[in-house]
Amino acid sequence: MFKSLLPSAAAAFALLLMPATASAHTKLVSSTPAANSTVSKVTSVNLQFNEKIVASTLKTELVMTGMPGMANHAPMKVPYSSMMGKEGKSAMLMLKRPLTAGTYKVTWSAAGADTHRMGSEFSFTVK
Repeated sequence: MFKSLLPSAAAAFALLLMPATASAHTKLVSSTPAANSTVSKVTSVNLQFNEKIVASTLKTELVMTGMPGMANHAPMKVPYSSMMGKEGKSAMLMLKRPLTAGTYKVTWSAAGADTHRMGSEFSFTVK
């Protein structure tokens, strides 16, 4: 009886010793300004990811979604340049000029080592 269980037990033990494959997808773990925050004097937006991303897959957009005194205006794109952090896990959107008072939305998408494109969005307010 024990002889017949030995190959199964050895196989199960070998599976336990095998390294787990990476199945995590790219996620935004923090940002400056933070999601849903109210801030002042914004000259850049910083994005921090959970893993190294493939730089060529990073797509970002920053739009003003609300302006004091103007109800229901169409989203307005904000001009910026961007750069990846040296470690490959962050990106900075460098604004052409500081953001004016209003609400803003950042949209991003990127792929990590698993090549699956992920993305999300968040908003913040400038007072």
